[in-house]
Amino acid sequence: MSADWIDIGFIRKPHGLRGYVRVEGLTDAPGRFENLDRIGVERKDGERETLEIERCSRDGNGWLMKFLGIDTTENAQRLRGAYIQVPEEAVAPLPRDVYYVFELEGCTVVSDEGEEIGVIREVLSMPANDVFVVDTPAGEAMIPAVRDIVVEFDPGGSRIVIRKIPGLIS
Repeated sequence: MSADWIDIGFIRKPHGLRGYVRVEGLTDAPGRFENLDRIGVERKDGERETLEIERCSRDGNGWLMKFLGIDTTENAQRLRGAYIQVPEEAVAPLPRDVYYVFELEGCTVVSDEGEEIGVIREVLSMPANDVFVVDTPAGEAMIPAVRDIVVEFDPGGSRIVIRKIPGLIS
C-alpha cells in the first residue's frame, strides 16, 4: 500500500453477529462511504490491510459496514479501534478555499511582508475556527485560521501567507 493514506473513518466496535462494524465518519463529506468498494484499514497495532466493502448503510450519526470475508463478531472484533483509510488521491473534493488538515500540516508560514515565521505542526479544530499550531524559532505560536489573518494558501508550494498582527507571534 502507498504511504499516503488518509483517515476517513474510525471503527468503534462490532455490531450484531454477522461481522458488521459500527463506523464513525471522520470526514465532512456526508455521503463519503456510499460509493466506496475497497478501503484500507490500519489497526491499532499499526498493521494495515485492504478490505472489500460488502455492505454499507447509514446508522444514526455513523455507518454500519460489512466487509467481505468478515462474517462473525469475533472476526469483526480485530478491527475495533482501526482507522478506515483511502489513498490521498481518492479523497473527496472540497469546496473552494477549504483544505484538508494533511494539506496544511508541514506548510511554511510567512508574513505578507515576506518574513518566514515557522511551520504548521498541527491544526486544532475549535468551535469558532481552526487554529494553526506553528513551530517558530521563538517557540510555539497559535494562529487563528480566519480570513482576516490568512491572506493566501499555496498548496503546491506548501506555503501559507498571513497578515502579521501585533502580539500574534512572539
